[in-house]
Amino acid sequence: MFRKIFIFLLIGGVILSLDLIYSTLKDEKLVFISEEEVYSLMNSWALQVGRNPNPKEAKAVIDNLIEEEILYREALRLGLDANDQIIKRRLAQKLMFLKQESRGEKITDEELQDFYVQNKEKYLIPKQYDFTHIFFAKDNDGAQRAKIAFDEIKTTENLKGDVFFLGKNFTNKSAMELRKDFGRDFSMTFETIEQNIWSKPITSSYGSHLIKIISIRDARLPKLEEIKPRVIVDLNLQKKDSALSEYIRELKENYEVVISRGLQETYNE
Repeated sequence: MFRKIFIFLLIGGVILSLDLIYSTLKDEKLVFISEEEVYSLMNSWALQVGRNPNPKEAKAVIDNLIEEEILYREALRLGLDANDQIIKRRLAQKLMFLKQESRGEKITDEELQDFYVQNKEKYLIPKQYDFTHIFFAKDNDGAQRAKIAFDEIKTTENLKGDVFFLGKNFTNKSAMELRKDFGRDFSMTFETIEQNIWSKPITSSYGSHLIKIISIRDARLPKLEEIKPRVIVDLNLQKKDSALSEYIRELKENYEVVISRGLQETYNE
């Protein structure tokens, strides 16, 4: 009697196991396409193209989604994700992004003020110049022509130079921007040029220039209210980075890391 019951239970267990295996395999072969996925792709498509997709194009979007999902599952089945540095990096980046975005703390006014005070140098607006110039290209005897023009400009300002590709008039230019656009020596001379008076010829990497500074604005620190949106963005980024660093530190405590002997000297430098 007990033997019959045992056999009955054994057969039932086998049938149940086979059913579970079959159901699992069946689920693995089921590709479900949700409305949320499709609508998200449709919106991305519309943003790129500038219009909504027509029925044929919409079907192509869904077909691509289906094919991508099937290929993804087959790649996993074949183990193509194992030891792939690109996949590792993408998954790590995704986790980092999710962890950063999950931080939901609200920024207080006190936090914002403290961050602004601690990072004043970041928001300092440097000394800026508005100026005009007459340009003489160096490959067109620019140095000599600039000297002649400087002598003539004392009696007339109706002088013409060569066309300069960056333009004739400049506003809100800092010393750093001048150095980037014209060169170091050119930018340094601005500290010695008198305002509203044509300068002697100044050399840049492009040729010679006669400069007239129209206005000068001293360096200043804008008030928090003037740049509040920017400071909020910067503080949010810092808090996200700090949260991510703390998360990674906590994760590391759960792992034992072994570095190859050949790399230990390099790692510990």
